[in-house]
Amino acid sequence: MVDVSILVEGGVHPHSNASADTFDNSEKLRESFQTLLSKGVQDDRIQIKIDTKGSYTSIIKIPLHSSQLALLDLDGDQSQRTVRLKEYQLDKHQDFVFFMIQAMESWILSQPDAIEKTFEEYTKILEDSLAEFQALKDASPEDISNPSEVLNSLLQSYFEYEKAGKIKKLKYGKLKNSHLMIQQLDPEILEYQFEDFHYLLNKIKELLIHA
Repeated sequence: MVDVSILVEGGVHPHSNASADTFDNSEKLRESFQTLLSKGVQDDRIQIKIDTKGSYTSIIKIPLHSSQLALLDLDGDQSQRTVRLKEYQLDKHQDFVFFMIQAMESWILSQPDAIEKTFEEYTKILEDSLAEFQALKDASPEDISNPSEVLNSLLQSYFEYEKAGKIKKLKYGKLKNSHLMIQQLDPEILEYQFEDFHYLLNKIKELLIHA
């Protein structure tokens, strides 16, 4: 058995003053990442432990090595990768750092079918496929800036629900419902669409060779 720890930007810091509900949702986010990456690796000999650390500032203070990796939002397109490594002073540890380009929400936007499956019990406002949403049409997921805003706009455009007798539009919340969508993602598709996801899975698998 090989253990690998992956520090993921997101969730809340364990020593924050967040509410119990927020901590619960942060734990669900951690579990969803763990499930997704375990499905991607598909090897019972590898034990993946995900540790959500909130802000990237908490992660870059922790020593990284072959069995402790970092997964961060890039907040930019692929061209910003080298820039961000230098900014975070991680260029000497770049073999252990991987990015969600442009951010975690880009992974979600890359699979509209997964979003639709997540909220299939909600009332759908538009009959069009989510893939026809203007911001997604003919666009590479890595090129969509502000993906969290785009995801929120998509959800409000397509889904609504009734609460206390009132019709409300579905809104995106990083802790509230991102974990639900991440659970539905197909790691094989992510590996094809995002180079860093592919490299991350390969790095994890390499640990068996050197075990």
